[in-house]
Amino acid sequence: MKRPILIFIGVSACLFCLQLTRLFAVATPATIVVHGPTIVAFFPPVTKTELQKDPDANEALADFQVYANSVREPLKKSGIEFHEIYAHSFQVHRGNTVTTFRPSKAQVGYYFVVPGKKPRIEYGVMTDVGLLEIAHEYFGTPAQK
Repeated sequence: MKRPILIFIGVSACLFCLQLTRLFAVATPATIVVHGPTIVAFFPPVTKTELQKDPDANEALADFQVYANSVREPLKKSGIEFHEIYAHSFQVHRGNTVTTFRPSKAQVGYYFVVPGKKPRIEYGVMTDVGLLEIAHEYFGTPAQK
């Protein structure tokens, strides 16, 4: 009888410690290291419950993911790195500089960056065609689909 109680107490203590760790942990933003043309697609983290309550957010996320999947291969063929991030901020490491980016307008958008050039930020969900057009314009690469 003592053994099951000790096991229960041990498991409970571990779970309690895990919850405390999560509570006090400082989230480290994702870091994108820029070696060449790069696009960071960003969307805030959302739960299933939030998406169920907000059909517009659910549709925006679905569109965001569909278009991100659609541009991945054409961008790769053009030599452009593509990152999809679900966070409120991220870090961009270019050369010796690390910058933390926090969206100022909307929480959804795209961060276009290349070494030696000022980043371009586009807010809102963009279609695959729109993303490829801006990539072509900003990076000077051939538009592919």
